[in-house]
Amino acid sequence: MSSPLDLGRFVQRRQLRSYEQDLARTAYAYGVDLRRFQWLSHSLAAQTAMRALELKWGGHATALMTAGDLQYPEGAESLPILQEVIQIADLLHTTLPGIRFVTAKGRASGMWPLAAPLANSRGGDAWLVLDREGLMAQAPAVRAFLLAQGLAHLQCGHGGLFMAHFVSAGDRVTHALVRASLRSWSQIAAFSADRAGLLAAGELEPALLALDPHGNSDPPGPPSWLPTLARLSERERALREFDRSRVVARVRSQQRHRREQLPTEEIVAALDPSPGEPTAEKPTDPPNEPAAEVPADAWPLARCDQRLTHRLGLL
Repeated sequence: MSSPLDLGRFVQRRQLRSYEQDLARTAYAYGVDLRRFQWLSHSLAAQTAMRALELKWGGHATALMTAGDLQYPEGAESLPILQEVIQIADLLHTTLPGIRFVTAKGRASGMWPLAAPLANSRGGDAWLVLDREGLMAQAPAVRAFLLAQGLAHLQCGHGGLFMAHFVSAGDRVTHALVRASLRSWSQIAAFSADRAGLLAAGELEPALLALDPHGNSDPPGPPSWLPTLARLSERERALREFDRSRVVARVRSQQRHRREQLPTEEIVAALDPSPGEPTAEKPTDPPNEPAAEVPADAWPLARCDQRLTHRLGLL
């Protein structure tokens, strides 16, 4: 029989993991985005409005699996992309969500993007729905960007935003109301996820290519239910600025050193903090691993945030 202390340790471990993830995402995410979604997840008024949609999501999720639009990962062909998801989750220091693959029937419906993050507004019951065939048709760096983008949306608390738009899509009036109510959150949600995508992609050019959904011929464009994110031109400019940051320089340096020193299967990049930029704790690097090379003119994350906030006219 379990002792009362077992439950206490379990709660402590969950709290510690949540705390570590909160710190990890502040190493790359857009500060305004994090603060707004934190308010959304703790606001009584917002949670009351979101609760009805969350109750519908349970039924939708069951129906999608029963009708054959989605399926659990299975078979050896699923392993390569699952391994990529695990590596990117390690990079972002985030927990793995439930993975669901889009079936041929689901692809034919045209309702699924290459990666769809879905969760309740408090970040629980998280799914990352992947179009495996569509993703595997992409270049490796583009695929890494899209996978990291989906994981980062969940890590930053955006899963409820996508869930609300998806569940309400069947009713035009409700969907219009959801879009109007969540517009201020939708407009900034992409910036943090795009940054995570750049870290996973490794280089700016494939990241910019992955930003444009019309640049991928399969599927031809994003499903209509997706939230309306910030303009593509603004996202591209923000990503170019983040590419000059200390975070990006440090991650690239560590990835380069580890590719030179470790077997391929052991390469796991990690986010380290710049001065004043906290992140989750991680095991101490091996003594013989060179220090990360960060150019003297690399930007602090705060500078990227400040320039973006000024252009968007936010407080």
